[in-house]
Amino acid sequence: MDSQGNDPLQPPGEQIQEGNFLYKARIPVYLLIFLILWRLNQSGGYPLLSRLLASPIRGTLSLKAGVLLCWWVYLAGVFFRFLGTAYIGRQKIWSAKIRKENTQTTGPFRYIRHPVYTGSLLIIFSLAPLCSPQGALFLLSTGGLFTYYLARQEETILDTPVVGRQQGSSINRFWPKKGFLTFLRNDGLREIAKKKREIFFSEFYNIAFGTGFFVFGISLSVRAFWYAFFGSLILMSAVFLYFRISSQPIP
Repeated sequence: MDSQGNDPLQPPGEQIQEGNFLYKARIPVYLLIFLILWRLNQSGGYPLLSRLLASPIRGTLSLKAGVLLCWWVYLAGVFFRFLGTAYIGRQKIWSAKIRKENTQTTGPFRYIRHPVYTGSLLIIFSLAPLCSPQGALFLLSTGGLFTYYLARQEETILDTPVVGRQQGSSINRFWPKKGFLTFLRNDGLREIAKKKREIFFSEFYNIAFGTGFFVFGISLSVRAFWYAFFGSLILMSAVFLYFRISSQPIP
């Protein structure tokens, strides 16, 4: 038997390649980063934002405004992840394997090479001001650099003689080029609406965290954050259970 023959279970024209160890273990790596971050924040004193904006004169108003500004950055990050999920698909985003057909020349990929990783970076940037100085430095230097590394890992595997050079020379890695907003109005938002179920199941954790983030922004209460966060997770788990019981396929 020819060991290099085509896999009969693999769709025609789709090439699959394994990422390296860190790429395949990216979810545990992120979990480890945020676990260490939590410990650093416990012992690192007041968050950066409260050191900069807390004032006995203005009270908590400026601090709430700062937290909500960070929440808007977080929301932008989640939106970019929504956009990537709508065009790539949930399974491919979370898979440990890299599919060559992920290299696309349609949708958002005409304007930005990594919408999903752009979203991840924006989420990391939005959380840094809410960390202690040590925690913020750790998050940016580990979470930020690891996200950049994952993007470069995909580029290395997907870099074909034609597509790779074209994308590398004309499309920014993390910053959309001109025409991106027009694309969103004409196609992007419609595609997100069309794939809303798949996006929901792919990004439910980020949605739940964003809910808690917003509640924290308007209340500055850590307890309120946890109530909103876990309440959202319970609600979304109920949605999962509903689809299981009703035998409706989860995207």
